[in-house]
Amino acid sequence: MASVTIEKSKHITYDDIGEGIPVIFIHPPGMGRHVFYYQRNLSRDMRVIFPDLSGHGDSSKITSEEVTIEYYSKEIIALIDELKLKKVVLCGYSAGGAIAQYISSHFQDRVGGLILFGGYPAVLNSSLRLEHKLGMYMVNHHKNLLTHILAMSHTKNDKLKKLLITHMNKSQQGVWYRYYEEVLHMNIIEDIYKINVPLLWMDGTRSDAINRYNTYFKKRTSDYRIVLFKHVNHQVPTKKWKQVNEEIVQYILNLDTMKENL
Repeated sequence: MASVTIEKSKHITYDDIGEGIPVIFIHPPGMGRHVFYYQRNLSRDMRVIFPDLSGHGDSSKITSEEVTIEYYSKEIIALIDELKLKKVVLCGYSAGGAIAQYISSHFQDRVGGLILFGGYPAVLNSSLRLEHKLGMYMVNHHKNLLTHILAMSHTKNDKLKKLLITHMNKSQQGVWYRYYEEVLHMNIIEDIYKINVPLLWMDGTRSDAINRYNTYFKKRTSDYRIVLFKHVNHQVPTKKWKQVNEEIVQYILNLDTMKENL
């Protein structure tokens, strides 16, 4: 675990392991960097960086009013600058994919690749809208229960379950709520046209997101790979981690344009 200071003494805590093409993983609301527990194994083939967004985990606290997709995007750019990286590959999970998409479309010179675990550019269907609203309600009224539900839905590994619960309990309640709310009301569909890097989009066949959102990427990007894992919902980073990691390794091997920036 390491940390860097950015913007008025605020520190961002992160794990940074491995060598090679740098991949930054962006977590969804509340969960923090340990949701990518199994992606640490990728350090054998690349450099993997797992930050806690501010207001989450071991990073600095912020006010809930500060939380926007743009704010967190600039925070990741500040981290990239502090680590003196020219370009990175971004990997966003669920709502964290909104931040990854925003950076990829607004800071094109800093991004060499984009990976999304069930990422979406807007919340358009009723079931996904309900999921966000339920998350907002739960974090406001039953935060401890929410941490247990999320941990159990992600893994049967008792060690990881305990780690996720402990880490989620560090997240600020108001920040967690606001992150959900920001993604609920965002619409960055038009921004997809600006993404000019290869896209790897992965999700489970039982996930609601596949019913609508991967089609937006097919229509608006020319270089993409869509991978759907059978018999699993949205939690592919933990429940299908071996296949996910294999896909990421292959994706990175094909990113010849990144090698000149190491």
